[in-house]
Amino acid sequence: MSTPWNSLYCPSEDAGAIARSLQDSLIALGYQPYNPFGGMPGKTFAQTVRLFVAPPAGGWTRVIGAPDDGQLPRLSQVVTCLYFQLDVTEARIEVYANGERADLLASLTPYLRTDSDIEALQTALEPLRPEPPPGNITPFSLYEPPPPPTTLPFTVLPDEVQSLAGKVDKDAAEKMFNRLTGQLMKKVGGDADGARALIAGEGAPDWDSPNGNRIQAVMNCLTIPANWREPDFTALRDAYPLHERRRRIPNARLYPGDEAIMAKAPDVLAYLPIYGGRNS
Repeated sequence: MSTPWNSLYCPSEDAGAIARSLQDSLIALGYQPYNPFGGMPGKTFAQTVRLFVAPPAGGWTRVIGAPDDGQLPRLSQVVTCLYFQLDVTEARIEVYANGERADLLASLTPYLRTDSDIEALQTALEPLRPEPPPGNITPFSLYEPPPPPTTLPFTVLPDEVQSLAGKVDKDAAEKMFNRLTGQLMKKVGGDADGARALIAGEGAPDWDSPNGNRIQAVMNCLTIPANWREPDFTALRDAYPLHERRRRIPNARLYPGDEAIMAKAPDVLAYLPIYGGRNS
């Protein structure tokens, strides 16, 4: 299962102003700010926005995570917003400026690298077109992918929970499941969305796919720093509570795998988390 990759790039080094605008726009859109890294599981929401504002680099500030679409016009009144998303079916590339979506080529041209040109950028921006199918293959326009699974794979549960399947021991099964979810909530700092993602399973986006190559081609034309896609949201989300706990308790115990998680985002505490949730 592939997890969508989302990043927003702003040609500004005022990360604080960008973070404040994002926070204010969430509130304006009816979200309640919350801190998933406070140590205790908090209130859960039907809809959440989870973002990290990176330290500025090379004249740019990156925002990792998927914003609410309503935030982009608001933030673009403060600074131009270049938004990229990669998932299984498409590459989303958008620019917002002065409160509205802007023309891609015209908006990105001022940020061309000196060793690139408008023609290369225009080619990179061209949307992909499906190849015509061979003779007896279902036409692209009629193809319907299989529906997503409606249940989680049973193998994600601990062995003792799986062993209960044939025993119809409801109380014991519920106790085991509560223990599992409690452990996951601790792992992701009380973030319910993160716990659900861990259960369902996450995978890195396919950067070798045509859509992945398209985003890389666009990035190769721009002055955005070379490490534009790292770290990803999952690395930041998982590392933040561990580094925060170590900050509060320098001798805090680490469990197997914690050091590897922390190493993926060693400077995560320099990022500004922007979390908001709503139930309508």
